[in-house]
Amino acid sequence: MQDKSKGATFWGHLTELKQRVKIIFITLIATTIFFMVFPADPWDLLNSHAWVNGFYKPAITIVLNWIKGYVAPKGLQIISLEIGAPLEVYFLASLFFALLVSSPVIAYEIYKFVDPALRSDERRTVYSFVTGFTLLFVIGAMFGLLVLSPFITWTVILFSGIVGSTPIISVMDFYSMVFTFTIFTGLAFTIPAIFVLLAKFRLVKASTMTKYRLYIWAIIYIITAIITPDGGPLADALLFFPVIVIWEIAVVVAKRYEKGVEPLTGLEKVSKTESSDKCKFCGKKLKPPSVFCPKCGKAQL
Repeated sequence: MQDKSKGATFWGHLTELKQRVKIIFITLIATTIFFMVFPADPWDLLNSHAWVNGFYKPAITIVLNWIKGYVAPKGLQIISLEIGAPLEVYFLASLFFALLVSSPVIAYEIYKFVDPALRSDERRTVYSFVTGFTLLFVIGAMFGLLVLSPFITWTVILFSGIVGSTPIISVMDFYSMVFTFTIFTGLAFTIPAIFVLLAKFRLVKASTMTKYRLYIWAIIYIITAIITPDGGPLADALLFFPVIVIWEIAVVVAKRYEKGVEPLTGLEKVSKTESSDKCKFCGKKLKPPSVFCPKCGKAQL
């Protein structure tokens, strides 16, 4: 009987996962189509001349024009080297910003799927981690878009003038550079949040990280150099220093997790559940040692 309950619970979780992935997929497709099709000026929907004469501009045009105006300095020529490059940029940009717009829905669906299996203390840890990870990613992404990308294009103009060349970049390379810096700079800024989470679960120690600080700095510099392959040492340093500052702050925060009582082992967690023979959520009778309820699937710890 217990095996049947576990099987039913497994298929229930699988069905729930399927539904949540479906919602994420539909949301992503819908927002991508919105950026690709919905006009920048809603009045163009009623203006047939905008469609026939080629003056129709989709919503993604607003974003691309702003990026070009902000990131590309005066004198940098952006050209199309391949006939399909503008269409490729058009689609990739729509998908990129659809991911950004859909991220709250994606995060919510993931949270609702894993939430029943979390204990109260784990739930607080996840809340803190997700909040810190999100804030650091946003800060890093904005840094990559608003600071790093304009700085690199400015260096192209500067050194082109020094060597007497014409600064030219293909439209695909330009927008790929901006989107790549935005994403990977955001991820680089989240390294400290991941480290704090590992320290929370005693997988790494802040004291060890302090001891090997110089080696860690070297690894972080290599990561920033990979993220900014075309920016030279100036761009590497521009990304390296803020990440190091955030890293050192994270080490200080992580040190407090090394104090106090060690977390319970797996056997201790299971033994605590033996004191209760019913699920505290749905009332289903449990057969110890039971960590998850066979009916509702929620953790009893």
